[in-house]
Amino acid sequence: MNMPWNALRVLRLAVYGWLVLYVVTALPATEWLWDPPVSPMLHGPPGLFRYLTHAFATWLPIAFALPAAILLSLLGILALFYRMRWWMSLLIWILFTSLMNHAWLAASGGHQLIANVLFWMIFLPTVPTERQVAPGIASDLREILGVAAFWIIRLQLLLAYGVTGIQKLMGYQWTHGHAIGIVASDPDYGPAFLIGQGGLLTVLTYAVLAFQLIFPVAVWWRPTRIIWMWAGVAFHVCTGLAFGIPDMGLAFLAVYPIWWSDKVAMEMSGRFDTCGNRVLALMKGRNRTSKHD
Repeated sequence: MNMPWNALRVLRLAVYGWLVLYVVTALPATEWLWDPPVSPMLHGPPGLFRYLTHAFATWLPIAFALPAAILLSLLGILALFYRMRWWMSLLIWILFTSLMNHAWLAASGGHQLIANVLFWMIFLPTVPTERQVAPGIASDLREILGVAAFWIIRLQLLLAYGVTGIQKLMGYQWTHGHAIGIVASDPDYGPAFLIGQGGLLTVLTYAVLAFQLIFPVAVWWRPTRIIWMWAGVAFHVCTGLAFGIPDMGLAFLAVYPIWWSDKVAMEMSGRFDTCGNRVLALMKGRNRTSKHD
């Protein structure tokens, strides 16, 4: 399989960019989130796996939470500029997942999605396979793991939307158009400006339901993929701002590049590089001006 290498590059930039932004903005709340944690202690799944996913409940002292968060942010910044070895990707996943489970009451579906994606990124190749250069069992295995990780991340995004939408069908409020109105009336959570907008609230409720249920099907074809991804951008930006959960919305958007074509990813990457170069040029210009002054 020919990997969309440009799309994978943008995926890494987006996921690690989200990771750095989340951890850095969470650092001021360290005493509330991690040390001591506001969430009751979870001991994790049985077996050795819990030593990786729930390090603070097993072998890491709680006092190490802040150093772990700082280390995680530094590794995330490093991952934005350099190719990560598999063991560094593993360390990033262990630190993030353990911190997330340590403060699980503050976590959302977006955090769970990023944790799953970070795990499979351990196996995701960072450069084209070396199978043609050094054929053998090891290179074949790396290629199989890489392709599997690629498709699992793709399907993980679809499952996140599909399962959420199907779960909404099991209740009464979403199927009868009342859910957004109930959320809007929450004094601590909902956007008060939507209260009393009966017809609009019903339309928004069914629109969210349709978006989540159709997304897993729409992304398989380019025309509908473009429409639904732009709808996803609007949905996550609006919910992030209205409900005060921008980290959750940005987490989903960070995984969108896994469904981009290489051409689209190249265009977006080129725009990102152009903006970055302009920012660097502007900063250099200001430094020169300040030196002359």
